Parts: sequence; C-alpha cells; structure tokens
Amino acid sequence: MQRNTYQKILQLLVIGAVLALVVVYFSTVMNTCSFVFSLFKPLLLGLIIAYLVDIPAKKLEVRFRKRIKSPMVARSLATLISLCLFLLIIAGVLVLLIPQLGFAIRQFSSNLPVLYEESADSLEQFVSRRPELAQGFAMVETYVNTAIEEFKASSPKLADYTFSLLGGAISGIATSVVALIFSLYLLFGKHRLVRQLGYLAKRFMPEQHYQKLFSTMQVANKTFSKFFTGQFLEAIILGSLCTLGMLLFRFPYALTVGSVVGMTALIPLVGAYLGGAIGFVLIFGQSLRLALFFLLFLVILQQLEGNLIYPRVVGSSVGLPGVWVFASVILGAGLFGIPGVLFGVPLAATLYHLLKQDRASD
Repeated sequence: MQRNTYQKILQLLVIGAVLALVVVYFSTVMNTCSFVFSLFKPLLLGLIIAYLVDIPAKKLEVRFRKRIKSPMVARSLATLISLCLFLLIIAGVLVLLIPQLGFAIRQFSSNLPVLYEESADSLEQFVSRRPELAQGFAMVETYVNTAIEEFKASSPKLADYTFSLLGGAISGIATSVVALIFSLYLLFGKHRLVRQLGYLAKRFMPEQHYQKLFSTMQVANKTFSKFFTGQFLEAIILGSLCTLGMLLFRFPYALTVGSVVGMTALIPLVGAYLGGAIGFVLIFGQSLRLALFFLLFLVILQQLEGNLIYPRVVGSSVGLPGVWVFASVILGAGLFGIPGVLFGVPLAATLYHLLKQDRASD
C-alpha cells in the first residue's frame, strides 16, 4: 500500500516538474512543437484523412462481410467507397464555391463604387438623426481613411504578396497530395500496421504499461469516432437548415453559402461563423442590406442550432460537459489555431473519460 502511494507521489512530482519546465521555457517548447509539426505535417494530415475515412469504412465493412466471404475484399471495397465519398464531398464544395466566389468578386469590384456611395449616404443619414454619435463615426472615418492610405502606400508590395500566396497554394497542394498518398497506405495496410505496432508495444513495454496504453487508445478511438460522427451529422443539419432558410428568405447564393456553412461547421462553435463571413462577402456584392440581414439570420440559426441540436447530436455523443467544451475550444484555438479548435474537444473528452475511469478504479 505504501509502495503504491510512493509511486503516485513520485509520478505527481515528475508531472509537476515537467509542467514547470514547460511554463518556464514555454516559447522554446512552442517553437519546437511548431517545427516538428511543420516537419511531419503531410504525415499528420494523411493520418487524419485516413482516420476520418476509416470511420464510415468500418461500418460499411461490417455490412459487406455479410455478403462477401473474403475479408480482404470486403475491407478494400468499403475503404474505396468511403474514400470516394470523402473526395466527392470536398470536390463538390469546391466546385460550388470557386465559380460563385469568382463571380461574386467580379460583381463586388464592379459594384463597389455604388455600394460605397449607398453605404456612405445611409450612414450620413443615420448620424444626422443622432448627433451624439457624430464624433464616434468621425473617428471611425479617420481610421478608415488612414487604412486606405496605408494600403495605397503598400501597393508596390502587392506583387510580393501575390507570389507569397501563390507559393503557399502550391505548397498546400503538394502537402495535400503527399498526405492523400500516405493515407492510402494507412487505409489499405491498416490491419498489418496495427499488428506490427501491437507486437512492438508488447515486446518493449511492461505488461502493466501495455494494458494501460491499450485501454487509453480504446477510449481515445471511441471518443474521437463518436465526436467526428456527431460533428459531421451536425454540419449536415446546419448546412441544410441554412440552405433552406436562405431559399425561404430569397437570399442569393443559397446552395453555395449553405454548403460552405455546413463544411466549416465541422469546426466546433466558431466554424459556422467562418462560413458566414464568406457568405457575407458573396451577398455584399449585391446589397449591403441583404448581407446584414443574412448575418442576422445566421446568428439566430446558430443560436437555435447550438442550444437545441448540437447538445443532442454532439454533446451527448462525447459525454463532455458544456464548460469543458468551451474551455477546450478556447485553449485549443489559443495554442494551435484551427487544428486546436477542431481536436481540442475530443482530446478534452478523452481526458475527461480517462479521469472518470481512474477515479472509479480507486
């Protein structure tokens, strides 16, 4: 009994020392993590793609095995269908978005002078009826004019920005291709890879640590699978409701904006608003008033969906209290940006369930 107590105290001391070192050398740790992440980015992206594709593939494989005798054929067919669906969804959203976005940008650039005059006249009439706000709007106008002058001054650097964006796009495409190829190796060699990793873990780890690792991986896999399934279902619901609502209120670009909102809704809490920003840019090319009404519509829809649908579809699937969801999203965004927002919730849910198991075993 005393030995177990000493071991737990020693573990807590080691964890505390590691956390203290991380806090003291936080910038060095973050720079190191950023370097390692950039180095392994294609492999990590390929692992994420393979995991997401494998979630529906496992369900399809169970159904195919009832009709197909060969497990390898059933597995390959299920993986191929799941991968095709994954690529079709992404390609469908891009096909919908890119032409409409290009058309909206051209329309926006041609209508910008008229929109600017209309917006300025509306703002001037609004301020004239409320003199107490005149000073505040004068300050805003000063800031806007300053920003415009700075933009004009930096216009010679636009070529450098363009080349930088082009280089980033080429790098992103190359990374995506490498990640997709790596994900294919993982998907079609999944069972062999799992056996090899299991053999190495048994061979070089004590039995107690191996069982602990195996139990942790089971909890993590179950939590992540439920989270992404629920998040995908919630994104489909939100995208469908946004499309139907936009058609009902006769907003332009209903199918395009609804698809983008649904896709960005895969990011918890804030994703729908990112899609809404793209929708605002698209609709603003036609009318500022329509764009503002669209934002109001999206905020109301997001509140209804977040309070009525999201807790039932996603919250119940991972079993994580709301305060943990909010905290994990904020911390994930602050530390790792969009990937932190996306994976913060399932990581927090995994930790939450592991702590519950550890408490129940004491």
